[in-house]
Amino acid sequence: MSNATAASLLPAASALDARSLIEQLQQLRKASAAELDWQRYCVLMRQLCKASHCAVVRQLAESASLEQLGRSSDLDTWSPMQTMPSGIDLLAKAVTQGYANAPAQAPDGQTWLVLVLALQGLADCYLILNIKPQERTQLNELTLRAMLCVDFSHNAATTPTETATPTNLTAMLGLAAEVMQQPNFAAASLSLVNGLTAQWQLLHASLGWVDKGQMEVVAISHLDRFERNASQTQRIESALLPAVIQGSEIWWPASDESLHDTDALTSLAQDLNAERIALVPIPDAQGITQAVLLLAFDPGEVTSLTTLQLALELMQPRLTDLRAQSLSLQRRARLRLQSGAERLFGPEHPLLKLSGLLLMLLVLYLAFGSWHYRVDASAQLNTDATRLISAQFDGRIDQVHATAGDLVKQGSLLVTLDTRDLTQQRNELSAEISKTSTEVNKFRAEGLLAETEIAQARLEQAQAKAERIDSYLTQASSAAPFEGVIVEGEKKDLLGAPVKKGDRIFRIAKVEGLYVTLMVSEKEMRHIQPQASGEVALLSHPSHNIPIRISSVIPVAQVKGQEGNQFMIKAELLETPQPWWRPGMTGLARIDVGDKNVAWVLSHRVVDRLRLLLWW
Repeated sequence: MSNATAASLLPAASALDARSLIEQLQQLRKASAAELDWQRYCVLMRQLCKASHCAVVRQLAESASLEQLGRSSDLDTWSPMQTMPSGIDLLAKAVTQGYANAPAQAPDGQTWLVLVLALQGLADCYLILNIKPQERTQLNELTLRAMLCVDFSHNAATTPTETATPTNLTAMLGLAAEVMQQPNFAAASLSLVNGLTAQWQLLHASLGWVDKGQMEVVAISHLDRFERNASQTQRIESALLPAVIQGSEIWWPASDESLHDTDALTSLAQDLNAERIALVPIPDAQGITQAVLLLAFDPGEVTSLTTLQLALELMQPRLTDLRAQSLSLQRRARLRLQSGAERLFGPEHPLLKLSGLLLMLLVLYLAFGSWHYRVDASAQLNTDATRLISAQFDGRIDQVHATAGDLVKQGSLLVTLDTRDLTQQRNELSAEISKTSTEVNKFRAEGLLAETEIAQARLEQAQAKAERIDSYLTQASSAAPFEGVIVEGEKKDLLGAPVKKGDRIFRIAKVEGLYVTLMVSEKEMRHIQPQASGEVALLSHPSHNIPIRISSVIPVAQVKGQEGNQFMIKAELLETPQPWWRPGMTGLARIDVGDKNVAWVLSHRVVDRLRLLLWW
């Protein structure tokens, strides 16, 4: 029968729950082994266990190969042995303990959890399930579901090659299912000890739980309530301790008395009139004994504990969860903290944990750390002790003796204007003065008073023009009025250039009384405090930081093109002037604001922009 045909015999998968599937499987198992529809069985088991692939195989004794009895898979090319892990004989392990599982990888790189179960009552027959890794958290429940449906002991006699082995596995798995369905820890514990007492006709069964290194009795068969401080309860706790210390199954009476202390067990056996007592430890995932079962048997009623240990392995995660839920809120918080610490500081995933630790430290640093925040501003050296050197008359610059940046002494010649036109005019005026002076003398000798007055006026006019030209000739050369540095005026631009009276030629400044002019963006202006300190680095010497202190703020913004509105701030230099300082030098300044939160420093500009963008 093909997969499609077998699937057509079933209701839709979404319409079947676990109970319905188990009932159908129980009906299917009533058939003899020779007539059993293995194909349909695989389809049902695949749905019940949420498996991607399922198969039933028989190991042939002659060739040790596997014969496939049935399969269910969406892939026609899938083989049950294709994803079996190498180096692990899951079939032999399943025979020993009833089931086995291990992670494996298919040739195409896909990973699986391979679950193998030995079919009870059918020799050398196995159920193989491929379960996706994301179902790992439900692996115990899926294993329990599968084990409830692999017992074929009732029809073993129909097949000659199979041996009939009586087993109480089905009953034990039914007890495990009942325990796991209980809503709380007390009910689950009592259901466990009462169920064992009923199935095995025990004199007594009790369950002890290890809590903070101490043994605590949590359930006693047939007792809904019992006193924690009662003498019998304390004797049971003392009797359970050897299994915690030894970590393995203990029987009383023991053949080797040196293995553990039997005094408490002997005393308890006498009280219960038991022939034999068994202590069964229940380990957690790390192999540490978490709980201990105490079983007291009637004379002659000793039962193998193999199936019990298998059922306890399936029940342990559920009991652990219920136990944690039954604790007080404070203890649950402490256990969760302890569990989280174990996962955090354990050896698994070191790179991931290191990354998480670094990320946590970074978040803490951003939240509680601080940086020394400083506001950036453009800076320029300035001085108020400046003097303009300008042209005293219209003309052309003849000689330039200095340029911007030159340090000049007082009286040093800076520029000379072309005086050839003035000299020519002065010569013409000299001739005119001489001529007019002769005419004045002539008219005075002839007694012509009117003509004398007119000639005298022309003479005075010519002399005045001569004096003005003499003054221009004297001012044709300009000298430095004081010792300083030329901050404006390039020789290459001035030489031979025409000028008008009053045109600026040079600006000279004294190298004293220097201060810094800062331009601060209006976005950062709210952080600036009066008398705030800072540093400035000039472009000519960026490695030298000059300390400054704010002296005044001009409260009117200035528009600086694409840079937006900026405020001008004056700051005094707190260092002795250096020989290389020059007025007009520019650089970058940083004004101290104080310690600010790291996250604020990194994000405040973006936050301010978002506030303006989202403001309504």
